[in-house]
Amino acid sequence: MLSSSVYRLPKLLHGQYMLTSVLSETADTVVYTATQKDLRREVVVESLRPECMAAPFKVQHFLESARAQAKMGGKFIATVLELLYAEDTWHLVRERIQGQPLDELLASGAKGSALTLCELMLTLTSICIKHDMLGIATKPFALQNAHFMGLGFRFNNLACAGSRDPRSSCRDLQSTARALMNEVDAASPRVDDFLVILQNILRTSNWLPLTPLDIHDDFVRLQLLLMRSE
Repeated sequence: MLSSSVYRLPKLLHGQYMLTSVLSETADTVVYTATQKDLRREVVVESLRPECMAAPFKVQHFLESARAQAKMGGKFIATVLELLYAEDTWHLVRERIQGQPLDELLASGAKGSALTLCELMLTLTSICIKHDMLGIATKPFALQNAHFMGLGFRFNNLACAGSRDPRSSCRDLQSTARALMNEVDAASPRVDDFLVILQNILRTSNWLPLTPLDIHDDFVRLQLLLMRSE
């Protein structure tokens, strides 16, 4: 059984970050919501459990993951703000994306228009292309990692230590296509065209491997048609 946190909350870390609640945890790390005092902005702090400092491979994994995430932050992905050592362990500070997670939005009964979900898939393919080009390993993508920002999506930073599995992009695109098949508003323009692309993604196999480049142009063309339909 994991402990609920490393620290008793609320906790001021490094004289700068007020940790307020636990977002998630694993056997090695705890992720907190926090506020950065000087800038008065909400952030996420991922802390390596202090007992893991005695395991060099766990420390190395944490630091290599931090470096990988720092390469990926930007327009579409949560940005790394700081890597710091405090209170006998390492902490990674990232921006906290404010948009609602897509899984929560869909669970509320909302359906996504073909235009909105096309934007999601186009963003995901662009991110997969960058991960592939840089050879950056990633944790599996799920709808909870996409945050709807009104005019588009921003994603949690899923980069991690290690070598990129060449099947990672296919894995993420297929799992997302499968999750969206029943979440599209049937009354939205060109919904059939959107579903055809999702079906094509799901038809790929080990004998016919899928790359994000294969379908990026399909979503670009559909997006242009959808924008003209608005």
